[in-house]
Amino acid sequence: MQNHSENQPGPAGFSRENEKGTSADWNIPKPAIIPPPTYWPFVLSLGATLMGLGVLTSNVITVAGIVLFILGIIKWIGELTSEDR
Repeated sequence: MQNHSENQPGPAGFSRENEKGTSADWNIPKPAIIPPPTYWPFVLSLGATLMGLGVLTSNVITVAGIVLFILGIIKWIGELTSEDR
């Protein structure tokens, strides 16, 4: 049985074969550049959680949450901007 997909046109009407009649190689995408893992998003979310919990319980917990939240934002943004340089 013959495979009919080889004779079908590719995307946007392009043929899957080149001028020599051999199958054209598809471009392999380059890997995305992913920043290294960091703990600062966790610190940021912990600060937000403590701020919410502090509203229900104590001002001391609210202040600790605010400090962690601000620290998490500053350090996380600082880490991301230092990687670009």
